[in-house]
Amino acid sequence: MIAAAVAAVALTRGPVAESVTQRSAVVSFRTTAPGRAFVALQNGVRVDAGGGRDHVARLTRLTPGRRYTYTVEAHGAVLAGGSFRAAPARAARFSFAVVGDFGSGNRNEEAVASLIESWHPDFVLAVGDNAYPLGSAALLDRAVFGPYAAVMRASAWFPALGNHDVRANGGKPELDAFHSPGNERWYRFSWGNAAVTVLDSEASVGPASPQLRFARRALASSSCFRFAAWHRPPWEPPNDRIAPGLRRTIVPLVERNGVQVVFEGHLHAYARSRAHHGVVYVAVGTGGAELSDDAGDLTIPSARVVQGRFGALRVDVAGRTARFRYQTIDGRVRDRFRVGCV
Repeated sequence: MIAAAVAAVALTRGPVAESVTQRSAVVSFRTTAPGRAFVALQNGVRVDAGGGRDHVARLTRLTPGRRYTYTVEAHGAVLAGGSFRAAPARAARFSFAVVGDFGSGNRNEEAVASLIESWHPDFVLAVGDNAYPLGSAALLDRAVFGPYAAVMRASAWFPALGNHDVRANGGKPELDAFHSPGNERWYRFSWGNAAVTVLDSEASVGPASPQLRFARRALASSSCFRFAAWHRPPWEPPNDRIAPGLRRTIVPLVERNGVQVVFEGHLHAYARSRAHHGVVYVAVGTGGAELSDDAGDLTIPSARVVQGRFGALRVDVAGRTARFRYQTIDGRVRDRFRVGCV
């Protein structure tokens, strides 16, 4: 009876490392059967991940920059292994991937996920519309946790919400599935000499909004590299209902605080702008959802546009230089650029 129960237990989500800082991290996962679960680190530390089917282990006292390997245990069995790197404390070599509009569950998404897996990035920045056509719990299992299982077991995960994600109960299924910093809809994290501010373009950024108050604090960073990420580009046609608000309130903050690059999704194409008041805007909506030719509708001059190709953006930071490379699933690098430290 016991052997049969153990054999029946499996993972339906994760494991995935989230909210990773220099000293702490969250490892989350879901099992097919309820019961007590644990995360065991290679140094012998064993952390309770709670009962039920949804499990969260909060790891502390980490060493900055160190890679940790772990196993997930439940019902007396090891269900999976994974690893993650604690955020470096200062300038260090690291890499991350940027992708959006990917949760379609099709072969194109799987190909993009395999591409990202081959890079072995320290973390993945998912810039919204992570599940199509809406971010339901069932779709998250099939179209996000499935295709990205291998990536999640080796790279930390930092998501932003998109318009399709919030169609399901205001985004609650995705907020329940992931465990991002802060209130999860908008947050800030640091990695080495970079600070990344993640915003929710589907929530108000009006003058009295909580998100704008947060953005004022979060974007005022003294880090070498200052990045921001949200789903909708602010440079869509003026009749777009979201873009004008972003241009009025968020764009001036980004410019004033020396943000070098803003990462976006929503456009089902790759589009890099020319530097606008010192800021480069990069849309990477090529993660697997049906592609389109809407990059031509942007109201900001483009430096490079790639349409009709699935792919992701790789960012490599070393010292005072960040190098960016957009690669498509056929292996071709179709755009390169770099920015220097502020």
